[in-house]
Amino acid sequence: MSKKNLKNRIKHALVEKMRPWQHAVEYEMELDWLSAEGLENVSTINTYTTKEELHALYRIVCKLNKGAIAVEVGSYLGASTCFISAGLRKVEGKLLCIDTWHNETMPEGNQDTMALFIENTKFFSNAISVLRKRTEALSVGELPDVIDFAFIDADHSYEAVKNDITLIAPRIRDTGVLAFHDTKHFSGVSRAVGELLGKGTFYLEGVEDNLTWLRKTIFTK
Repeated sequence: MSKKNLKNRIKHALVEKMRPWQHAVEYEMELDWLSAEGLENVSTINTYTTKEELHALYRIVCKLNKGAIAVEVGSYLGASTCFISAGLRKVEGKLLCIDTWHNETMPEGNQDTMALFIENTKFFSNAISVLRKRTEALSVGELPDVIDFAFIDADHSYEAVKNDITLIAPRIRDTGVLAFHDTKHFSGVSRAVGELLGKGTFYLEGVEDNLTWLRKTIFTK
């Protein structure tokens, strides 16, 4: 083996050895920033969204254009709301949360959790507005005409998810993002998302655990 090849192999081995350390440092820096942004207490909020999924939502939203408008359908106790809001702070965006806060489809059963949601998300309250109703009860003027990012995590039945898609997908701007939770664990969600992909108006951009996000296609005339 030549000295040049040996040198390259040693260099490659050192790079591979350093990678986990580099990622760990980046992760710690991200956590420090999130703490500074008011997310240090989010770990105490009961949520069915994993840490990795929450961080993915944050990263997606951080890349939106300045002044981005986001919508969350199904906010529960506010964990995902906080991460989305933290990302929106970087782009001076706003978030509309739509939920009944009666948790009709949650395993815990019906209970009013609006007060808990407000308490958990108070750090971001200046950027959050709420609509306390089911999406099928929304009037046309209650939704933004143009949406940069939407996260659907409400009723997971096929009919409900399809209704949410019908309502929100046409409002997503070109290159905007539409994300769904529980795409692996609930057949109704995966079926509705699959049908949307089949129309060609969105393409699959990423998956993190049980979170799937699509980006709207740019159509040329």
